[in-house]
Amino acid sequence: MTERWENLHDPQVAWRQKIIGDINGLFVVPRYVEVFGEAFADARGWSFFEIGSGNGDMSAAMLNGHPDRIGRYVCSECFEEGVDWLHRRGLEAVRADAQALPSEDGAFDAVVEFDVMHHVDRPRDMAREMMRVARRGRLLLVESNGLSVFRKLKELTPGHRAAGERSYTPRSYRGFFEGHPGFEVTGFRIYPFLFPFKVPKALLPALAAFNRAIERVPFFRWQCSSVVIIVDYRRV
Repeated sequence: MTERWENLHDPQVAWRQKIIGDINGLFVVPRYVEVFGEAFADARGWSFFEIGSGNGDMSAAMLNGHPDRIGRYVCSECFEEGVDWLHRRGLEAVRADAQALPSEDGAFDAVVEFDVMHHVDRPRDMAREMMRVARRGRLLLVESNGLSVFRKLKELTPGHRAAGERSYTPRSYRGFFEGHPGFEVTGFRIYPFLFPFKVPKALLPALAAFNRAIERVPFFRWQCSSVVIIVDYRRV
């Protein structure tokens, strides 16, 4: 990644908001909150570590949306400026390299990340670190969909290229988690969601309905821009 934090993130406007417009707040962020609730339906008072929290918009949404499931929520950023901003928002935050997390083995119940792995140089190292730091054997990722033509075309634009974005296929994502000494993947669920883009405000309800519908359409659902990944694993 060649950009600085302040070029990627605005304290007031999330990166997603800049790219996709008002559908971000109306539908996308609430949809992420739904996904979190589905992945950790049995959690009560768990501790979570989030990799790459940006300006904290998604972190705040998770805390507000799932106060019963979350006992502690630690954000992280690889930029010191980002950590400072997260602290100013009242969030617990640390500086962290996604590929070498500054936490002990099993320090948190679960580790989550939202649109981070496709930015890092060594996604396999990041996968290992997520498994190492989480103790409950479940991870949640939201990532870019390498099977989506729409997503691949976006990655050719200057902003996405500067951010170092590269999407992967479902097989590649699973491969990042497999074969690490001391860990065995016991479950891997991946499914596509979200097809957001900028539209006039009057069309936002229709776009939200379209996003809901396309997730259920065979074949075309894999043209959604993102995927949800839930990884179950055990220590061996």
